[in-house]
Amino acid sequence: MEQARLSHDRGEDKQFRIAILGRAKNHLVPIAQALREAGIPFRAVELEQLAARPEVLDALALARALLNPQDRVAWLGVLRAPWCGLSLDDLHRIAGSDDSEQRPQPLPELIAERLPLLSEQGRVAAARVLDSLASAPALRAANPTASLGTWLELVWLRLGGASCVDATAHANLDLFWSCLDRLLDGEPELLGPGFSAALDKLTALPDPGADSNFGVQLMTIHKSKGLEFEVVIVPELQAPAGRGKPRMLTWLERGLPEPGESGEITEFLVAPLQRKREGRGRAKEWVDRVYRERESQETRRILYVAATRAREELHLFARPACKEKDGEFTLVEPGNSLLATAWPALEDEVRARFEEWKTARTVSVSDKNQEVVSLAASSEGNLVEMPPPIRPTLLRRLPADYRPKQDQASPRDPSFRLLSGERVGDDDPQTSISSPSTAVPSLYTRHEGGLLSRALGTAVHALLEELARLRNRLDWQTARSALQQFEPRIAAQVRAIGVDQHQASQIAAEALQLALIASRDPIGSWILSPHTEAASEAAWAGVVTGDLRSVRVDRVFRAGPTPGAEGNDCWWIIDYKTTHAGNLDPEQALPGLRQRFGPQLEAYAVILRNLHGGDAPLFAGLYYPRMALLDWWEI
Repeated sequence: MEQARLSHDRGEDKQFRIAILGRAKNHLVPIAQALREAGIPFRAVELEQLAARPEVLDALALARALLNPQDRVAWLGVLRAPWCGLSLDDLHRIAGSDDSEQRPQPLPELIAERLPLLSEQGRVAAARVLDSLASAPALRAANPTASLGTWLELVWLRLGGASCVDATAHANLDLFWSCLDRLLDGEPELLGPGFSAALDKLTALPDPGADSNFGVQLMTIHKSKGLEFEVVIVPELQAPAGRGKPRMLTWLERGLPEPGESGEITEFLVAPLQRKREGRGRAKEWVDRVYRERESQETRRILYVAATRAREELHLFARPACKEKDGEFTLVEPGNSLLATAWPALEDEVRARFEEWKTARTVSVSDKNQEVVSLAASSEGNLVEMPPPIRPTLLRRLPADYRPKQDQASPRDPSFRLLSGERVGDDDPQTSISSPSTAVPSLYTRHEGGLLSRALGTAVHALLEELARLRNRLDWQTARSALQQFEPRIAAQVRAIGVDQHQASQIAAEALQLALIASRDPIGSWILSPHTEAASEAAWAGVVTGDLRSVRVDRVFRAGPTPGAEGNDCWWIIDYKTTHAGNLDPEQALPGLRQRFGPQLEAYAVILRNLHGGDAPLFAGLYYPRMALLDWWEI
């Protein structure tokens, strides 16, 4: 690790990566914990379940507490989380003596009632939490179509959650919010099995502060295929390989030397079921033996993969088993494991180490017996060494005078959604992209949005793409008439993502009207009309600020230097923004919207210039069908 750190600090080009490869994830968990305690950063690839991360558990407790005031476990989790951090004494003062004769009081009422009984710090923290959570219903009511993840993230920000997590935890929470965003039924599905199953499939992200070219990486041997590292460490070689569960029906597929009459090149051998109290038949014994041979070959392949990942050093660690009889320890040869596979090469060294261990253990036991005799004969009386005290739990919480920033907002903020014109479902980059031509730091990150908002945005974009295709061969009046035939298809697509039939019909009708409004607008019809090198939903890939990005552009073409102008001297990149509020004031909103979405179009421009050269003038535009308005500028 020290060598990796020094190489990195010196800015050397040489990579120095240490990979710890485990056959199973549970072999790596204690190693990850030890690295955390030692303060060594590492990248764990699909190792830890997202649902096991403390920041996600806190956020899940917040969600359940907001949706159910009677969920005491969730509310206690909210009060214990770092944004509040009540002590156990304060928690007992709140919930330890609820003397309600009928059903227990909701915990929010108990907190407000017993606030004066808390410690000074606890009183301030609990009051701040109550104030923050009191605004949650108003936020929900003001934006009924906002997704569940967006709403909870806003509440989390108001509590000060962003000040309690590092970059790794923040990235994991983004995964959690996105998982909540994808719940079709919103809040009712939060406590259902569907959400739990979806969350169980997610794993925590690697530490973004750990460099992938320097330092430690933890992964399974399977995940390391195709990779190379300067140093490879393989722990727990002695761990037994998991065998398959007993099968009621045993079968085997094998190749034929010649194709059969039916042309098949393989055949299935099925071992008959044995009767009760009867041993295995010869066929089943043979099939089982073939399976064991295949498992042995697979174990060899796994060990080969692990060993060949190393470029400079390979370290193998094992803890062989031993048995004791009459005070004599004997080494047990390994069973079905990686160590058994490597046993012909490692046996001599393992046995030598084992003999060293027995010798050292004999000396240690002898010294310990002498020490016991010495203590027993001491005139000072017998001395008993007390075990070290249990390490106290460190209580993490925000300062008592903490106040969340008023301007702190999230890309999922419903106010952003109503103004942004965001559309979900395309392949735009989800990470920050800095444009070399402006000072804007990052590309706008598309968020999930509410289910109905996503459905409307996707429907409008699909209809505008279809309208541009129709316009290539039809006049405007015929194209508009043909477009109306797509309304049932759009409604079916909306229903397919979980919207009921009535709402799907409304969304399809609204999307059709927005597309027709764009077709009747002079600027909108100019955008959708045939042009030189015109394309809708164009998928590009290119290098932006040193990284390969895949993007999808709503509309690109060549035309004149101003909106509505003919010609083919200039490139135009147009992005549709469809879900902003209908009563938006353009003079006040457009500057902020351009600042938010401008870097996105400028990133598209970088890729377009890489593809087609940088000689032609290039213009970008944000088109808003609700307002029939194009905000454009030259890049």
